Amino acid sequence: MSSSKEDVVESHLRYVGTAQLFINLDASWSVGLDTKSLVKVQFGSLASIDDDSFGFSAIGVEKAEGGGYKLYAQSDADENTIVEVAVNAAGVVDAASLKVLSNEQIYQLEALYNVDMNDSGGVGGEPVALQGGPATLFAGANGTYQVGASAASVKAITVGGAPLTNKLLPAGWKIVEVTPSASGFELFAKAPSGDVFGAKLNANGEYQGGEALGAAALAATETRLGVDLNGDKNVPAPAGWTSVLKNPAIKAAVEGATAAGGRMGYEQLVGLMNGIIAAHKAAGDSPVSADELADLQALASRGKNIFGTAADASSSDYLSFIFSGLADGSPANLSYTGGQAKAMPLGNLVAGSTLGTLEKLVDKWLLGGDMPAPTAGGDAATGKAQTTVGTYAKASGALYVDGIAPADIKQGQVGDCFLAAALVTIADVKPDAIRAMILDNGNHTWGVRFFDAQGKANWVTVNDMLPVSDTQSNALIYGGNPTASLTGELWFPLIEKAYAQANALKILPRSEQAGVNGYWGIEGGFGDPMANVLGGKVTTYTYIPNVSYGANDYLTIKFVDRTDPAAMAELTATLTAALNGGKSIWLGSDKKTTDTFNNTLLTGGHAFAAIDADKADPNSTGVAVWNPWGFKELPTPAAEVGYLSPFVTYDLAALIGIPEINFMVGG
Repeated sequence: MSSSKEDVVESHLRYVGTAQLFINLDASWSVGLDTKSLVKVQFGSLASIDDDSFGFSAIGVEKAEGGGYKLYAQSDADENTIVEVAVNAAGVVDAASLKVLSNEQIYQLEALYNVDMNDSGGVGGEPVALQGGPATLFAGANGTYQVGASAASVKAITVGGAPLTNKLLPAGWKIVEVTPSASGFELFAKAPSGDVFGAKLNANGEYQGGEALGAAALAATETRLGVDLNGDKNVPAPAGWTSVLKNPAIKAAVEGATAAGGRMGYEQLVGLMNGIIAAHKAAGDSPVSADELADLQALASRGKNIFGTAADASSSDYLSFIFSGLADGSPANLSYTGGQAKAMPLGNLVAGSTLGTLEKLVDKWLLGGDMPAPTAGGDAATGKAQTTVGTYAKASGALYVDGIAPADIKQGQVGDCFLAAALVTIADVKPDAIRAMILDNGNHTWGVRFFDAQGKANWVTVNDMLPVSDTQSNALIYGGNPTASLTGELWFPLIEKAYAQANALKILPRSEQAGVNGYWGIEGGFGDPMANVLGGKVTTYTYIPNVSYGANDYLTIKFVDRTDPAAMAELTATLTAALNGGKSIWLGSDKKTTDTFNNTLLTGGHAFAAIDADKADPNSTGVAVWNPWGFKELPTPAAEVGYLSPFVTYDLAALIGIPEINFMVGG
């Protein structure tokens, strides 16, 4: 495939509303009320269409009055161009119905479904606060950056007379702070590398010039403003620093926890926020004050120096990240799902935020209460995929039972075999990496870490609620353990849940699913979760020329010419070294294979883990292939016909010789 859109490794849901948008294994679009009632979208003589057909990507679908559907697609060239077209019950597009939505129609649609359809950073036509403080940074409806004390008094930020949008920023750069100055405002933007650029704006928001901040200038500016500009949460906290805190209750709580060199742990931060909430309730549900916001942001900027324990860098990093998400803002704050089918608007913390907003932010970041929508399209590789809507129930199992092993993992009724297979191979070769990514808060909540494409640690908090079919059931319907039980081992279902929550951070390569906090939002993917767990990049070896994995910065692509014996020999040597060198090996299969007894080995449109079958042999070439559906052995000849996992059928060279397989190596 020679386009910017990624190939599809498995069928998956892309959108869930009053109707569902489904992406098939051939990348074509289907629509329906649920997975069982899908029809392919057809246009004229084209029996199916996909994201490459017309330069538009399908982004949503809803039921239409009188039957059929309204399909929405976004231009790949301009995210502000969204079209609506009628599709009848058989999937046939009515070309005459095609219309380009006006900005106002887009805003109305976004507000109705609480979805950022044009990637502006907000929902609806009102400015959305991205970062609050003495000056608040807003995103306008068209993605224009604005600054002001409130949404009612914003001024557009302009550069050379043109409104500032992400298109004018260098790729990957983000505005992290706007603060008042004597002549207007100071604006700071950060590169993925952590480099910071400081700009001056006049009182009307017009760019007046700027410069890159070297290490010394950055440190001096952070100290002067008391603001964390490069995102390392490492503003100094020398003796007496708490004099900057203005709220007496916050100041007393911080000084009490950090007296004599002490630090604030998870319990102290939860206690601090509960105390603030209680004070607001006692004051008639009063809103957040400017002093409280400034104090919380002052805490967040110094997190590495006052949170966690000095001996536990992960604890400090976790608490610093989640408290910054609460106080400074995050893309994840756009909405709050709370385990419901539909997300509701939330917003970043600003002066004047309601008590309800503060409570939900505390619930999201500290208590794990912003649970993913428990809806999934199902695992299409089983051939029996169906839309599943679960409900949450409390799990009581232990985090680990007899360590971490591939057999702990059992994929459920969600199409995330790519994630499960990545965790299977990591559980085999580097189980300590899984243990290191989960921190136990001691109250049946856990911090879970995922590295982004730049190697930065990102954290979410998950609680002990997991999806089941109904409130009377004890059986997990999504990621599970060998018994698929609420009382069984929890590490895999918690990581799967955390991965769905982390998608709201917009760090995962989810394309049109980016930002969705729901199990359906993580259906379909590749081997990049190995990088999320291990850090670094994942190398993918493919036989398909010009293959595309979309905007997936986690992957390094290497094409292998199957007709070149030298290239195939080099690939065999590379994967043999990886197999015996403790590397994680993920593979995707495009075709079903069976053994002589008709048991399923490889399944089409499915991901697997390739594991060293003989670890005692330093030159082993035997591969045990694990299916993330779970451990399954059948007698041969089988009393029943089913799948085998693991199966040791192939020598590595023979496995490499199957044209329908691609390999990804992590770690």
